[in-house]
Amino acid sequence: MPTTELDPLHRTSGPTTAWTRVNIAEGIPGVSTPLNWSWWDDANERMIRGAYYDLGVLASPDPVDPRRVDERTSAIFYGRPALNVDVSRRLADLQPGTSGEALERHYFGAVRPEAISRRSRRRYPVIALRLPGQWRRVPGQVRALYEDAHAFWQRGTAPGALAEVDAARRVLVEAHRRFEAIARPHSVLALLGGSLMQQVGAVAEKAGRPELVLDALGGYDSIELETLTELIEVRRGRRSLEEFLRTRGYQGPQQGELSSVTWREDPAPVRALVDSLDPERSPIAALAAERAEKRTRAEAEIRAGLSGLRARFADWLFREAARMLPERESGKAAMMLCLDAARAAVRRMGTELAGRGALGDPEDVFYLTFEELDGPLPGDVRARVATRRKQRDEYLALELPESWIGMVTPRPAMGADDGAPLAGLGVSPGIAEGDVRVVADGAGELLPGEILVCTATDPSYAGYFLVAAGVVTDIGGAMGHGAIVAREVGIPCVVNAKHATRRLRTGDRVRIDGGAGTIEILSRGDSR
Repeated sequence: MPTTELDPLHRTSGPTTAWTRVNIAEGIPGVSTPLNWSWWDDANERMIRGAYYDLGVLASPDPVDPRRVDERTSAIFYGRPALNVDVSRRLADLQPGTSGEALERHYFGAVRPEAISRRSRRRYPVIALRLPGQWRRVPGQVRALYEDAHAFWQRGTAPGALAEVDAARRVLVEAHRRFEAIARPHSVLALLGGSLMQQVGAVAEKAGRPELVLDALGGYDSIELETLTELIEVRRGRRSLEEFLRTRGYQGPQQGELSSVTWREDPAPVRALVDSLDPERSPIAALAAERAEKRTRAEAEIRAGLSGLRARFADWLFREAARMLPERESGKAAMMLCLDAARAAVRRMGTELAGRGALGDPEDVFYLTFEELDGPLPGDVRARVATRRKQRDEYLALELPESWIGMVTPRPAMGADDGAPLAGLGVSPGIAEGDVRVVADGAGELLPGEILVCTATDPSYAGYFLVAAGVVTDIGGAMGHGAIVAREVGIPCVVNAKHATRRLRTGDRVRIDGGAGTIEILSRGDSR
């Protein structure tokens, strides 16, 4: 069924299906535009089902008809993308080394007490044939795809590359093709990495040292550390801002939304970020070495509690974690590179459509769908844009819970503090005390030693991790962006704190425990 026949911003769930915005909201933030969700919708379905097929878990990679909402891996409600927890759990229950319960805990931050895992080994023979090859090949494949995507992005956004609107259309189509080609192995890598993390947790438990798991899962080289190194070089005057933007300009606030503005288009946020960095701080290489040494100590202490085959298995897990986990960020970055190439092409097409009167404003292009933009424009294009703008504006004034069952009931956006204790999921160990700085959309000042509080993080937040004493996010899990980067730079992080951005205000003083997941409000920065 063509997605043009569906509401591009809202679907209807059955009464018993479980949904969550945890994890997916990090990648696809806020209320999507119609163009953005039409870019992600079927691609997301093919990405997830294709990955499970490649691992042998599914017999077919074919996506489910978009009208069968309860069987899709994801859907959109009131403009917010959500993942189907029930489908995710069923797929995890078919895999060795994990389960629906483990997946829900690691990826979505919490497990519903009423949810039941129904394990099955019927796909194990196929998995046994496919898994070893994927395990060996995928990390290197993802890194190579990142390098290729980076070159494509630089060509597609170079001055004059999109001067002709036909060239912009070609870049848009090619960007989407590449995006899907990257998304599938990236999803395979995410699934393998999740299982690997669970196994590291299991051996740490057997060794009697479960508190060392988070230390043992950090301190790796990654795309994020490369970005941080370049930011420090800009601050020290060893690299120009223009050079930095030529390699990292695809990043920016809400970069998983096509209509957002990246650093390539508006460098003001990155200028403010660079200004906030301490030019005298230790080089990133020293920070990374210190964090790697901490990981090595944690690995040694876990291994000391094991013997025989179990100790050898732990050694293998640690080696594979160092090879595999850093490339998850490479896959995300590669997808964002394709998205930004598409963003540049779409803005060029919007300018052309507005110039000939088809659209009232160049930004109206984001209220079309991918199918509409790639083919003949509908005759009622201006009316569609007006209707969808009104619809999205209404959705922006609503809030959704992080997880729900059945058809979600939205509520008006609120700013009240209900006084309940704040807590979340501890994903990077350590205790930090400092003043809160609430940052929206990856743009804003952060002073050294402050506690960064935000809805979720994406790669545009990476520089803040060099300034913050600790991080708190409303949404996220142990395998999410904020958790991974916090572990790399060695600062405490609490994710899935639900309404931290609503409950805390800039100037409040808090103490966070990145292991226990607690957030203690020490004082208020205003008269409350």
